[in-house]
Amino acid sequence: MDRRKDAILSFLKASGQASLADVAAHLELSKQGALRHVEALLAEGLIEQGSEVHVGPGRPEHVYRLTEAAAGHFPQGHRELAGELVKFMAADQLERFFAERAARQEARLAAELAGLDFEQKVRRLAELAAVGGHMTEFVDNGDGSYAIRHCNCPIADVAAETGHPCHREQSMYGRLLDAEVERTTWMANSDPACTYVIKQQVTERS
Repeated sequence: MDRRKDAILSFLKASGQASLADVAAHLELSKQGALRHVEALLAEGLIEQGSEVHVGPGRPEHVYRLTEAAAGHFPQGHRELAGELVKFMAADQLERFFAERAARQEARLAAELAGLDFEQKVRRLAELAAVGGHMTEFVDNGDGSYAIRHCNCPIADVAAETGHPCHREQSMYGRLLDAEVERTTWMANSDPACTYVIKQQVTERS
């Protein structure tokens, strides 16, 4: 599938719904440029057009959301396998497994982040999470903080069952970035994405 259309589907999965202006801003295209990709997805039945709503000043705009047919675009089989595996592991085995997994991840990620400034580190972590199987979005909150949003988690069933990978990921991000990291949404709570809000620590000078 076209890279732009993939990006729109991922954006709608994370956002729930979005206007053409939202999609264009996410793709860094003009509204006319984004419309070509939106119309192609409408024709393929992967997204649908919702009722007109006001999205701020100006004329009303349609909103777009995923259809049931779009679910097949996002891989699911690995989630079922992970969910089955977790049922055969004792609690202490799960804890040890995720502790060792997080330690390996942290060592690898630390090497990837070496020499980058704070914003670059957050952006790079989002990119690397996408390589690992998440659909990931970097968000500049405009107040000096950033967010990493994960959707289509590769181990969603395990995360919901145990919480281990999510807690370890949150603390790992804090250490790697020397930052305060707060999880504000969680897919296990039926949110469309797991969101980690990241605030840089301010070191006071004497």
